[in-house]
Amino acid sequence: MFAADLPPPVRFDGDSIVRARPRDSRELRTVLALTEDMWSHSIRNGEVDVRLSREALAALRRAGVPLEVLIEDVQGMIDAQAADRADRARRRAEQGGIAGEDWWADVKDLAAVEAKMDEWIAAHPALVTPIVVGTSLEQRPIRGVRISSQPPGAKVPAFLFNACQHAREWATPMTVMLLGQTLLDGAQDDAATMAILASCEIFIVPVANPDGYQYSWDAVRLWRKNRRDNGDGTFGVDLNRNWDFQWGGQGSSGNPNSETYRGPSPFSEPETQALRDFMAGHGRIVGHIDYHSYSQLILWPWGWTADLCDDQPLFAELGASMQDAIESSYGRVYTAGPILSTLYPAAGTSVDWSYGVEGIYSNTIEVRDTGSYGFLIPPEEVRPCAEENTAAAFAMMETLLAPAFLAPDPMLPSSVPAGRAVPVSIYASPLASTFESAPRLRARIGTSASFASVEMTPLGANRYGAMLPAAPCGSVVQFYFEWIGSPATATLPGGAPGEVFTASVSELAVVFSDAFESGSGWVSGAPGDTATAGLWVRVDPNGTTAQPEDDHTPAPGTMCWVTGQGPVGGAAGAADVDDGITSLTSPFLDGSDPDSVLRYWRWYSNNLGASPNQDSMLVLYSLDGSAWSQLEEVSESATAWVEASFRIGDFVNPPGPFKLRFVARDLGAGSLVEAAIDDLSIEAPSCVASTADLNLDGVVDGNDLGTLLGQWGACPGCSADFNGDGAVDGNDLGTLLGEWTVSP
Repeated sequence: MFAADLPPPVRFDGDSIVRARPRDSRELRTVLALTEDMWSHSIRNGEVDVRLSREALAALRRAGVPLEVLIEDVQGMIDAQAADRADRARRRAEQGGIAGEDWWADVKDLAAVEAKMDEWIAAHPALVTPIVVGTSLEQRPIRGVRISSQPPGAKVPAFLFNACQHAREWATPMTVMLLGQTLLDGAQDDAATMAILASCEIFIVPVANPDGYQYSWDAVRLWRKNRRDNGDGTFGVDLNRNWDFQWGGQGSSGNPNSETYRGPSPFSEPETQALRDFMAGHGRIVGHIDYHSYSQLILWPWGWTADLCDDQPLFAELGASMQDAIESSYGRVYTAGPILSTLYPAAGTSVDWSYGVEGIYSNTIEVRDTGSYGFLIPPEEVRPCAEENTAAAFAMMETLLAPAFLAPDPMLPSSVPAGRAVPVSIYASPLASTFESAPRLRARIGTSASFASVEMTPLGANRYGAMLPAAPCGSVVQFYFEWIGSPATATLPGGAPGEVFTASVSELAVVFSDAFESGSGWVSGAPGDTATAGLWVRVDPNGTTAQPEDDHTPAPGTMCWVTGQGPVGGAAGAADVDDGITSLTSPFLDGSDPDSVLRYWRWYSNNLGASPNQDSMLVLYSLDGSAWSQLEEVSESATAWVEASFRIGDFVNPPGPFKLRFVARDLGAGSLVEAAIDDLSIEAPSCVASTADLNLDGVVDGNDLGTLLGQWGACPGCSADFNGDGAVDGNDLGTLLGEWTVSP
């Protein structure tokens, strides 16, 4: 459609952007009935951002739905930004350019983006190659560039950064364009940039939806979809619901008038076909970021289900590295996590397809901000937004260009029982190296023996397991993991063997237990609680499909704490947590021994209802009863009793008394939340290492004698100065010989 054929631009006079906080499904239905344009496309943390007319906003207020006006005058903000761009364009034309003007001082239209890529191609022919990944519905080329110091066709890893599947998200093309400019600016004198460009090839596709993007500049500033004529008077398919991976699932719509309309079939749109064919045809793309706005989020698979993907440990590491890079730039905090549990259900997305079909480590980043301007990013925010996300892209590439990634899965033990071999497992993903065998566990008893080596057993899904050796009480087990590859070897921890994991060996004795069979000082309710139903209560529970029928304590135990007691034979939602949070707080517990272990059994269910898996339970701790920190966040709906355990010294510092608080939360409309707690205990080590066991291998023998003799003489602070007199002498030798061990 030519500009002359376009209707007058659509205006949004009188419209506001409102953050509504519906408290129940009735209020949510009221919000949805009053808006034609959801900006957040789901309930998250009990909130939804919507565009409302003046009349609709008045109606929502009359309905009593809690709300906050984020943008009072949508059209006023659009007009002000457009006037500012027009004024600079006029001055640029009059002056032949504005001295010192920054290209990233404001958003740019499609023609300007493509002109900037042409500049790169002309100025850096050895680094930049033009690409066209396909053609849009209206026959516009979907353009991009390849940037690398390797020649085209080189067999190196590749990264893809694309933006603007959703047309109105104008901040995103600027973000990937600054990434390209930063790579070119550092190609000659920045060591990190030069290393990346020599190791891989980088593809940048700044506008994946050129028809929609052009339309958002020409006609409807808040246009989201492509420009498909649906044949029923509606236009557009949501490209990021059109990918053929769990297409048609939750978080997408079959209604052509919906902003999340998924299209008539998977890959029905030429824009998604083009990106699909490019990724599938390349074959060496290892990392991908699909940029969107807004919300300040780093997201990874899955969007179609709450289940964690097989490579959750690597995605979590990528997310943490990108979070740190972003925060170190301007202090902005981006939340990281899987798409469904962090943002909302979204089936048929590019990220799920890229990972699920092609095995690409694919992320979505939702750039600035969190609602003050949403899609209408002001000029002064464009460059900072692009810079912090460029830093994140560098962090992602550096992580994925490492030889391999190894991580504990689950957490590795810091203490183990005496006399028993203990299983350990890790996640290990090959990245830039080739590995012909499984990782190896290298372990020893004590601190001085040689490390024994054993090949780990593959467990599937990049997991490997092995057994730590049995060791005597009072000793330590030191261990690390090694994966020998070409051209490089990976270790966990990264500094091994100079840096290792250490687990103390002891027997644990219960020093405190509470089965909640009688009152013991726990308190239901806390300042700030808002739940109207499902409050914590100590009972013999009446079971439902969401709540336990029996406590965890073996018979004759019957009682536990649960969130609400429904009638016998009640439905799943009988007495579940509603409309807010409910807290259960312990009395002060003994945290004086840092090597003690806190254990409790918990039940959590949030996989039923109209908005499954949208909430979580927080477990908090406090050293003074007033300031609280997070011990764990429970989001997995096991709907079963699950044991949790923590070394007290890892969170109680300095040692001393502490309190626990369990906070069950119903923050999403339609969510069904049930929780329970039982059998809390504290267990303390019942044996300690001999003072004379200098290498902590559980015996006092010639190895320890050799260490003592090596420290003989004046030696303040030496490990063999048992009596602390500043010298290692006959007194210390006598102590050692007195504790000499005949056999382990």
